[in-house]
Amino acid sequence: MAKNSNVKSERIGLCSDCLYMRQIVSDRGSKFYQCERSASNPEFPKYPRLPVIQCSGYEPMTGQAP
Repeated sequence: MAKNSNVKSERIGLCSDCLYMRQIVSDRGSKFYQCERSASNPEFPKYPRLPVIQCSGYEPMTGQAP
């Protein structure tokens, strides 16, 4: 199972565990990753190109930002 998580992280990048990521699944089953920061800041794309390897708004879900 950990191997699958690593593959997902590589395909998606930082969005895979970002506090501001929201996964959207279409009626046809396609998955999209929406950046919720885009709602208040136009610098962030609503649906960023993946994998995201650098992002000034990234905050991990598992830890709190300093």
